[in-house]
Amino acid sequence: MVQDIIRSAALDGRLLFNGWAMLGSAHAVEVYGQAGWDTITLDMQHGAIGHESMVACLTAAQVAGLPGLVRVADNNPGLIGAALDGGAQGVMCPMINSGADAERLIDAVKYPPRGKRSWGPYRAKPLIEGNYFEGANGWTVACAQIETGEALKNIDDILAVDGLDMVLAGPNDLAITLTGAPDIFAAEVIEALDLILKKSRESSVMTAVFANDIDFARPLSAAGWDMLTVGTDGGLLGAAAGDVIAQLRRD
Repeated sequence: MVQDIIRSAALDGRLLFNGWAMLGSAHAVEVYGQAGWDTITLDMQHGAIGHESMVACLTAAQVAGLPGLVRVADNNPGLIGAALDGGAQGVMCPMINSGADAERLIDAVKYPPRGKRSWGPYRAKPLIEGNYFEGANGWTVACAQIETGEALKNIDDILAVDGLDMVLAGPNDLAITLTGAPDIFAAEVIEALDLILKKSRESSVMTAVFANDIDFARPLSAAGWDMLTVGTDGGLLGAAAGDVIAQLRRD
């Protein structure tokens, strides 16, 4: 059984640090858990993760005590259902730009009568206590990514959709769509993040945000977000490897 630390931490006002896995390595997921991270997201949109490696990584997450989230490639009920049935607690869905987009996400994440998720939780059933069908809608996390100017314009409609549990702010895509350049420190991006956080709090929707590095993460850590990601497994590995070889070459 996996505890719902995502909701309990949000209620307690405790920031969760979320690892971001793109390499498809179950061992990398275990390393995140051993290092003390709180949750893990498997990136199937921009990462090298297929269905079989997703299941392996979710199994490793369970062993490591990490609630597992999956970022699917598209707002597709088949992809979303496969992630949840495979043992993900929640799904992050990219490019949610309208209330209608959010409604499709909820339909795929939640069972009837709220949604339209089909039955088949072959790995998910033992993750929660008691009857999975009865408890799943309150345990699963439907997370909409807010990452475009269109989504910002429709933020109230998105947040008003019943069953939406969390939003993830994506500074990189926000920067591209708002400024035409990948500058996440641009004033337009910072203002967008502030708006997403404010509106989500008002709607009692949990919040997550992605930070490329520590410098961008520091003010976010103090701002009151519920979940914070800093970097990816590949990025952290590359940075550490680069630091070591640089020191060796200097020596």
